[in-house]
Amino acid sequence: MNLNAASPSQSNLIVEYPLHAVSDSDFVATEPAVSVDQVILKALAPEFGFDPNQTAAYNNGFRNPVFSFLTAERLFIIYGNSGLDAVRAEISNLRGRGLI
Repeated sequence: MNLNAASPSQSNLIVEYPLHAVSDSDFVATEPAVSVDQVILKALAPEFGFDPNQTAAYNNGFRNPVFSFLTAERLFIIYGNSGLDAVRAEISNLRGRGLI
């Protein structure tokens, strides 16, 4: 079936196009969240056995897994609502599950 011939004024559209646009629209929250979280994670890292100055070990063993399992936005909200101890507790849960 030639959909373009049936409606030549319509452009080709697949559902991934608008979904991708929507998925990128949260950058106004994500960028500040990541910036704040970077400071928080560097402060907490030594408590979990990671030195932020050891970039590869810190990123691969701590920062990236924390962001993967908790997300930057979630950490940002937790910190904003409940403070550093609440973020620490979330990371401790990851450690308890063997994820960091």
